[in-house]
Amino acid sequence: MKLKIAQVIGLNTDQKAAQVSFSKREEAAFLAVLELVSDDAFTKGRQILSELEDFYFDSEGSVSEKLTATFNEASNRFPGGSEYSLNLAAIAGKVLYIIGKGQVEAYLKRADKLLPLLSVGAPSQLISGFISDGDRLLFATKSLISFLNSDLEKSLSLPIDAFEEEVGGKIGVSESENQGLAALVVEVVEKEEKIDQQISQQLLSESVKPGLNAPLVNGIVAKAINKFVAGAINKFVAGAINKFVAGAIKPGLSGVLGIFRKLPKFLPTTGRGRLAAAIILIVILSLGAGYKYKLSKDAQRNQQFNQMLQSALEDFNEAKGLASLNPIETKNKIESAKDKVDKALGIKPKAAQAQDLQKQIENESPDILQQSAVSSFPVFLDMDLVKKNFRAEKISLSKDKLLLLDPGTKTLVVVDLTKKSNQILGGSSNLGEATAFSLNGSAAVIYSDTKGVLKIDIGSQKLTTVAKKDTDLGKIQDIYGFAGNVYLLDSGNPSTGSGQIWKYLSTTDGYSGAREYLGKGVKADFSNALRMQIESSIYVLKSGGEILRFTKGDKDSFSYSGLPSNVKDPKSFFVSSDTDNLYVLDSGNSRLLVLTKTGSYKNQITGNKFATAGDLVVDEVGKKVYLLEGGKIYSVDLK
Repeated sequence: MKLKIAQVIGLNTDQKAAQVSFSKREEAAFLAVLELVSDDAFTKGRQILSELEDFYFDSEGSVSEKLTATFNEASNRFPGGSEYSLNLAAIAGKVLYIIGKGQVEAYLKRADKLLPLLSVGAPSQLISGFISDGDRLLFATKSLISFLNSDLEKSLSLPIDAFEEEVGGKIGVSESENQGLAALVVEVVEKEEKIDQQISQQLLSESVKPGLNAPLVNGIVAKAINKFVAGAINKFVAGAINKFVAGAIKPGLSGVLGIFRKLPKFLPTTGRGRLAAAIILIVILSLGAGYKYKLSKDAQRNQQFNQMLQSALEDFNEAKGLASLNPIETKNKIESAKDKVDKALGIKPKAAQAQDLQKQIENESPDILQQSAVSSFPVFLDMDLVKKNFRAEKISLSKDKLLLLDPGTKTLVVVDLTKKSNQILGGSSNLGEATAFSLNGSAAVIYSDTKGVLKIDIGSQKLTTVAKKDTDLGKIQDIYGFAGNVYLLDSGNPSTGSGQIWKYLSTTDGYSGAREYLGKGVKADFSNALRMQIESSIYVLKSGGEILRFTKGDKDSFSYSGLPSNVKDPKSFFVSSDTDNLYVLDSGNSRLLVLTKTGSYKNQITGNKFATAGDLVVDEVGKKVYLLEGGKIYSVDLK
């Protein structure tokens, strides 16, 4: 049996996520549908599905024993306090095994009948049955079944590739966030089926059948005989041979064999005639044997071509199924598919079906790899219009306003995104040697090497001192205003790695003194820190690409996972309480990385400005990315 796979997944959040998994090793397949409610649900859910897959394939025993053991093991993998619904299935040969619990369902579509296999509330016991060619299996969350409603059977009748596009499109235009929508569709086809119907027919029409091609052989033989006869033997022999050829050669191998049966009738009686006939016979046999060898080589060549093209298509389809689960393996599968198509074209350079598959892979790979490219970066605002030769290195966003500082003139400017208006908030006279700044609602906070920590009310432009210059502080790398409080990123003493984050609490009559944010015993090296961002947790980006995360003063988990390639020479990053994602300006790869807040890869956008911009902010509500490059702010649509 061969399995064709399609999947759809709705929008997930950090608290609720629905996911699917499919893996095939040798002749066994493992499938899973999960809906999880917990902290960091998406990342944890994906990790658990990967672990369950490995557990199943590494287990010993029969398929039913392995699947039951994997289902029981699942309860040990989910974090305490979480809620989950899980459907596990395995296919071995022609037998399907299913077990599940919670808000998950399974259906079988056979011919015109839609049969439920697993329903919500069903007891968690293993069920099994035989599947056959043409069957459609649907494993889905209850939410997805309810979402499709009366269109369920109609959707399952679509071609397998169209199901993903059709249902995914409906989800994309609906208010489906946090609804736990996920489904995996499996179509069962005979193992002997080749590529697809159109390609199969084309392959068949171009394939050379075993045996001799009678008209071609006859033509070759006749020409060789006529040429030989004309120059080598007398009229009697020529007449005999012509009669022999006309009456004895039949199509294919049977014609050659007939020659031997009828040969005695046509053999000349003279020695010279017999010699001529013997030579002609050798020519006939040599031509027949040579052409038979050519046909054998052609058949072998066609078989290699078919196998290579079929394998490329299988890799490409597997890449589609893995896209949201394992970006690295997805990339490997696509590269493998490209390589195999190239090899197929090396065998048959003009084969239309191989050329079509090559184009399909090239066209669809960016979407499968969750990558997009941007060529247009319109200028949102030229800061020369605000102040001549205004140049900024960093940019801050809060609500619908941008804040920028020219480090040369120490000029601080706020830009209203809605009105596209601007306002100068201060200069060197009142800001001193300002080096860092942040926008927090209607207040701008600034760190000045000469005046300490300052605050400016945007509406009234009133400037107040949060804290005077403190000689006990080390090198201040960044400042951030959050929930009315002010945070300073202090690299401290680089030789000891004794960095600190200082916190100034907002009080009724001003601000408290500097307090240590990092807990006792928590050490951090901020010597090469680039930026600090806050959204309940504090994130620090370092020049090598490492991102440190702290929650309530303690070191928290953050690690890149699933990246198509490593981060190279990042310039900045952005995350806030108003975003669902974390964004890294990866200049070395000319891209904007979109990650979860714990580092899992979601997608990326490539373009030349991502290589040259120095800073960025992201407005997810307005679906815009704003890039700062010297004196210009560029905008990019966020997809």
